Amino acid sequence: EYPEVEYSEMFVDNCAMQICKNPAQFDVIVTENMFGDILTDEGSVITGSLGMLPSASIGTHTSVFEPIHGSYPQAAGKDIANPLATVLSAAMMLEYSFNLEAEAELIRKAVNASMDAGVVTEDIASDGAKAYRTSEVGKWLVDYIEKA
Repeated sequence: EYPEVEYSEMFVDNCAMQICKNPAQFDVIVTENMFGDILTDEGSVITGSLGMLPSASIGTHTSVFEPIHGSYPQAAGKDIANPLATVLSAAMMLEYSFNLEAEAELIRKAVNASMDAGVVTEDIASDGAKAYRTSEVGKWLVDYIEKA
């Protein structure tokens, strides 16, 4: 239906290798849940953390936008979880479900600015750099967006 979209198929083991070898070749990977869980965990190593990867499960009537990592019960009440994948998932929701492209882009810009400023949680903080609490990263993002 969409001749402008390049499409290819590959076995999951080859896909896993290709993600390591040349991750930029992929824009979208469509797979079933088990392989998706495995490939996204592998992909998180490339980005530095599971806390960096948003996801979308787009359905005909309902869509779900969430970080690839799912819940993180070990962090409950500790204020240490990386919120960026959740925030980026919200940006995807705004763009793909509500056609709010400018708002989604502002959120992505805020996330990029927080990383550039080093306002990140312990999972991606540089060696010796300050690791911020989840709530501090969230407040920084809100402040950035309010000033924009």
